[in-house]
Amino acid sequence: MRMMLRIAILSAVVAAPLAHAADPPRPTPVAPPARIPDPGAANSGPSGTLVASASVPQAVRRAVVADAAKRFKVAESAVVLGQAEQVTWNDGSLGCARPGQMYTQNLVAGYRIVVITSEGRMVYHTDSHGFATTCGGSMNPTSPMPPPSSAPPDR
Repeated sequence: MRMMLRIAILSAVVAAPLAHAADPPRPTPVAPPARIPDPGAANSGPSGTLVASASVPQAVRRAVVADAAKRFKVAESAVVLGQAEQVTWNDGSLGCARPGQMYTQNLVAGYRIVVITSEGRMVYHTDSHGFATTCGGSMNPTSPMPPPSSAPPDR
């Protein structure tokens, strides 16, 4: 009797994996795919509120116009401030963090300003005191003009 019990147990142990081998494989749970981010939107930072460029502090406007004139090699009078957004940046990088740099981790009030010249356009990220930077510094001479805002362009 013991021998038959051993044979029964042994056959059950051997047969169990074989029985499961015939079952179809169960799919492993996979999370649904995430939306692929737009590479252009990755550098744009937080969303802002459209404002008239005339409401942007004069120190900010002057800094942006002077830098754009220098980069595009045009007169400051040839630089037009297009769309302006009031933005609260997540940190002192103003949405343009560079490797190896340290930034304040406080929220920073500022602006995202589109500059238009005859040579091209560029997007500036600023604080509210006159510091202006561009993410990557790329000038885009072939892009279409941005849609007109409700307020006329101003310097």
